[in-house]
Amino acid sequence: MKIKIPFILVLLFSSGLFAQVSISVGTILGASSFSSNSPSVGGFATGFFIETDTPLFEEVFPRLGITFMKDINAVLPNNRKAYYPSMLGLNFKGVTSQYFDSKIFLEEGIGLLALNDKTFVDKNSLEFGLALSFLAGYDIRDFNLRGLKTGAAVEYGLTFTGSLPSYLNFYLQFHYTF
Repeated sequence: MKIKIPFILVLLFSSGLFAQVSISVGTILGASSFSSNSPSVGGFATGFFIETDTPLFEEVFPRLGITFMKDINAVLPNNRKAYYPSMLGLNFKGVTSQYFDSKIFLEEGIGLLALNDKTFVDKNSLEFGLALSFLAGYDIRDFNLRGLKTGAAVEYGLTFTGSLPSYLNFYLQFHYTF
């Protein structure tokens, strides 16, 4: 734990330590299907991430993200169910992009995942695994690469411990570079 906190702080505040080009933040919003020793639950997914490009990597950008998934019945009116299944994921991915022209691009990411599984009312476990994502996007940034990128994405999270919870998210992503 003592090593994790300084590492995350160096990553987030590395603009003063490295000759850094940019820091990006983004948000996601979409649909989700998640399960854990249970039938799949349909729901919504939302989250945010922070990304930086450090001189340590040329084409792969480190991204730290948080994704929250919950049963869709939690937001529907006239539903008085006492408990709604949910999951909370923290991922650290390496992300790379390939541009087809100056605006259209494909983005891929793979990395480590920590998933808090609350599928059942009596369950609250932390499981570990991998997250894999693909995005087809449109780059709206200006000449100095500051601005907005957006796209449609799919992300798959799979854990290898405990009850093997997993999720599949389809979402829209908005990514702003400072």
